[in-house]
Amino acid sequence: MLTRAHIERRIPHRGTMCLLDSVQHWDATNIVCQADAPGGDHPLANAHHVPSVAAIEYAAQAAAVHGSLRGDLDAPRVGMLAKVTEVELMAGGIDAAGGRLTIRAELLGEVASGCLYAFDVADERTAIARGRLLVAFQS
Repeated sequence: MLTRAHIERRIPHRGTMCLLDSVQHWDATNIVCQADAPGGDHPLANAHHVPSVAAIEYAAQAAAVHGSLRGDLDAPRVGMLAKVTEVELMAGGIDAAGGRLTIRAELLGEVASGCLYAFDVADERTAIARGRLLVAFQS
């Protein structure tokens, strides 16, 4: 299991913008991460809650950690979230009452210029979001 400190060394996000708290499992094509339930001070919260669309950022960070682990990289590889497709938002927001989040990402394909992941994000009560994301690497 990787802790938040390990994750922060592998992705470009630090402090409150690092949304993941641990890596529970990873292998060549999959990663499972967890994150604490969001509080009122969450960096992506609006006046009422964290919108469910923020699940895409959780998934993108999980994909970044996965890429770093697969490449055995100590520093984050420069990339950006280039496209999201087939996104389904099943909840209006990410609610602290739902408990810890589980973020799953599966590598579907990779070329030198980027990679494609399927993802799903759920709390302890319900599914929040799923879809696909494309990460483009800086050359």
